[in-house]
Amino acid sequence: MKYKKYDVNDFVLDEHFQKWVLHSDKETDAFWAKWLMSHPEKEEVVLEAVSMVQSLHKRKSKFTIQDIQDIWDKIDKDRAAYERQKDLGREPDTENLFPFEEDDKKQEAPKRIFPWLRAAAMIVVIIGSSYGVYVTGVFNKKAKLNTEPRVTLELQDGTIKTLSEQGSGMVTTVNGKQVVKQEKTTLIYRQDNATAEDGELVYNQLTVPYGKTFELVLADGSKVMLNSGSKLRYPVNFLKGSPRNVFLDGEAYFQVAKDTTRTFTVVTDHMNTEVYGTTFNVSSYKNEKNTFSVLLEGSIGVYQPNSTERGFVVKIEPGQRAVFENGKIDVEQVNVHKYTAWTTGELFFMKDRFELVLKELERHYNVSIDNRYYELNEIPFTATFTNDESLDKVLKLFQAHTPFTYKRNGNIITINKPPNN
Repeated sequence: MKYKKYDVNDFVLDEHFQKWVLHSDKETDAFWAKWLMSHPEKEEVVLEAVSMVQSLHKRKSKFTIQDIQDIWDKIDKDRAAYERQKDLGREPDTENLFPFEEDDKKQEAPKRIFPWLRAAAMIVVIIGSSYGVYVTGVFNKKAKLNTEPRVTLELQDGTIKTLSEQGSGMVTTVNGKQVVKQEKTTLIYRQDNATAEDGELVYNQLTVPYGKTFELVLADGSKVMLNSGSKLRYPVNFLKGSPRNVFLDGEAYFQVAKDTTRTFTVVTDHMNTEVYGTTFNVSSYKNEKNTFSVLLEGSIGVYQPNSTERGFVVKIEPGQRAVFENGKIDVEQVNVHKYTAWTTGELFFMKDRFELVLKELERHYNVSIDNRYYELNEIPFTATFTNDESLDKVLKLFQAHTPFTYKRNGNIITINKPPNN
């Protein structure tokens, strides 16, 4: 069913869902009660969507993706203010953090949270402004803002735009200058401005949270797909005669436009990957021990950032992986599909330690997994899962191989030894 893949925005814009929230009857109540019982992992998403529909309906009888986008922008702005207060060592004042209208202060949380849904979570009002009241989850003065992670784009003027996966149109600066075109989960930069004669480089940064992927087409025509939990900083256009450098924290799949006069370099903390035009995958998460590049076609060279002489560049061929670990770069033959399966939403494990499997599951499903059955960490697993497999189904398949128990509380998973072990 289509609702299984819905995010908050999708639910809010769905007419059947709106009808249930605003004008429910026995039929729609029964449908959604049954659906939520079958999909408990969607509980928090549905709660947020219910609250957003109620909030938007206070101002408009019909609303668009832009109305939703405005609310997410407001949330991101207030979350940033909250984090700034924490960074300064201050106790965040959640009562005054959000600019409530006077009428909004007097409003209570929406009453119409259905009994079987209300029992699932305690709801409090935390966000006001011109949209009225927006309910977004349990929150107190010591808690973090509890919102669904969003894809964000930081523009050259410091503006942070929240990108909906259903959005389309031009992304602009605060002054109205057009920066990039969005087509759902892809950003497309103007290729007629691919090379500037002079001036300084202007950068954007795309941030993709856990549970999502996003694509972009750079000004030179190079295509990049960012994996979950990743950031890419890159020029809006490239300067004539200058190298094409992008800066990666996380994992990305690159299809680089050929240009023999200008190298294209993926810069990471521990290892840089240099190409002229080719297809490859780079993984360099800050919370993992190694950085690696896997080549599908063409030719690339890799080197440590502090290597200034050309003799330090290590060349690799298609089907090989260059990995930086323990202060050196090693090259090995690999099954490239293992390292690119994520680009089609597939989970592919080949003799991977369970500890590494869990990290991949955390990114893919946007969850936090606490493994208290430590002996599992070193057990190797080989498995393949398609994009529509639920996390519960995946964990149960691992359970069938090596027994363990787990409990799920929202996005937090705790794994323990089985009772008689």
